[in-house]
This record gives sequence, structure tokens and C-alpha cells, in this order.
Amino acid sequence: MVKGFSTKLYHDYKVSLLEVIYLSSFLINFALGKIVHLLSPDEEVYNYYNNKKNILNQLFVKKGWGWTTLFIALFYICLNYQRHNRLNFKTIQAVIIRYGLVTIWWIFFTQWCFGLPIMDKIFILTGGKCVINDKQSIPKALSHLIEFFEEIGFESEGGDLEANILKLESSIVSSYSCRRLRGSWEGGHDPSGHVFLLIHSSLYLFLEALPYWQSWTVLLDNIRAFSREVRSNNKTIQQRGIILSQFIIGNPHILIILLISLWWFMLFMTNIYFHSIAEKLVGLIFGYVGVLAIYYIPRIMSINKDNTSKKVM
Repeated sequence: MVKGFSTKLYHDYKVSLLEVIYLSSFLINFALGKIVHLLSPDEEVYNYYNNKKNILNQLFVKKGWGWTTLFIALFYICLNYQRHNRLNFKTIQAVIIRYGLVTIWWIFFTQWCFGLPIMDKIFILTGGKCVINDKQSIPKALSHLIEFFEEIGFESEGGDLEANILKLESSIVSSYSCRRLRGSWEGGHDPSGHVFLLIHSSLYLFLEALPYWQSWTVLLDNIRAFSREVRSNNKTIQQRGIILSQFIIGNPHILIILLISLWWFMLFMTNIYFHSIAEKLVGLIFGYVGVLAIYYIPRIMSINKDNTSKKVM
């Protein structure tokens, strides 16, 4: 029954059952994160992963697109080596174009989009702003200027010149610049950049690796063979390193599985601890949009073309 459904799904819509399951997993992650947050006691809800300085967030998520780039590059290098440099020019060209497109979408949403990135435009258009209300955040030159004003007798309407002049607000700086100035992002609707990145990266990696996927059976058999060989008593550390590199070259999907598993876990942590439902939902939608447009619009056009050809015949 499942096989028949999977075959019909692919025949009618050019989508595999594995794709449907993986695409749906982020919605499940979203729902489970909210349930855990509501049902868990405070001592479980507020822990190590609720701290933005946790090592997984600082080392991996904050540099998420760099890790995505590294892992997809390693995947194709291993794949090409495995196939004895038989990836043709057309395939490599398509890989580069898709990577360029998903990177542009990542830049548009999180870094720059003809000015502020999309996520910051949404925040500011909904009434958000960067507020600096901390003496330590103000440049020393401005502090000296305040001292000068006080010395020559200037006073503010409220009586506290320093308190009034040191509260700065801006609705044109980016969230990145606001953080660098030690300001706070206040008001407005703040789309989750973490949710966007983790879904955008995961879908990209998954859909790039999918055409070369064999099966879980093949991968698990290879892992068992690798495990037996590594545990052999007569192997030196250097020999085990060589065995590991050969295993990764022969099974480059393991790299993708490791990274998207980490991304799924960190998305789960984000869904439990950070942002409102609406902010996470916007990040989720934009995370889907770019990748789905790049990978599925060509399929839809192909289906329409096939249907038109059948009608003509």
C-alpha cells in the first residue's frame, strides 16, 4: 500500500515519499517544541540550551551558512572522487547555480536586501527599532561632549542631561549593527533568523543529496562493516584514520545526515526556548519559500509541459 502510494505520488507530482516526510518534519518540530515548552516545568524549560552562549549555538548555528557551504562542498568532492571524477560539467554547473541561488536568498533574508535584510525590514515596518540606553554603549567622544555641555551650563528639560541624551533610537540600522552597538531590538515583529537558517540550510542539503541516495539498508550495512574494521585489534590510529576517510568518501551522505540532524535538534531548542509563535512561523515560511521555489517550480513546469504534450497527442 505504501509502495503504491509512493509510486503514484512521484508519478503525479514528481515528489518522493521521503521528501514529503522530511518537509513535514519541520512542522512537527514546530508543534513539539511548543508542546514541550508548555508542559515542561521551569527547571526543564530554562537550562543550558536557553542560553544563547551555549557552544552549539555559538560554534555552529551562528556560523550556519559557513558550515552548510563546507559540508556541501565536501559532499560533492567525496562524490566526485567516489565516481572517479565522472561528475560532468553540466552537473557541476547546476550545483553551482543552485548554491548561488540559495545563498542569495539567505543573504536577502538575513544580511542585505537593497538596504536592510528582509527580516529587519519586517521588524521595522511593524514598529520595531534599535534602542541604545546604556552609558557603556555610547562612544567616548559623545560622553566627553555631554561633560562639556554640563560644564558650560546646558540642562535638559527633564533635568538629567546624561540620561536623556544617552537614550538613542534608530529605525534604520540593521539588527547586526544594533548588536554591535550593544543596543536592544525593541517593539515590532522580529522574524526568527535561527528558524529561517536551520530550515533553509536543512532543505537545501537534503534536496542536493537526495538524487544520489541509495537506501538506509545500504548505509547501515556500510556502517556495520566500517565498525567491524575499525574495532579490529591489529589496527593503528593512523590506519583507523585512513579507514574513516575511506568510509566518508564512500558514504558522503553521512556528512549531510550529521549536519541536518544537528540543525533539526537546534531548531527544536529554538522552538522550545526562543521567539513567539508568530515570529517562528514567519521564519519557517521564509525558510521553506526560497528552497521550494528553486527545487520544485522546475518540477511543476515539467509536469505542466508533460500534460500539455499529452493533450496535443
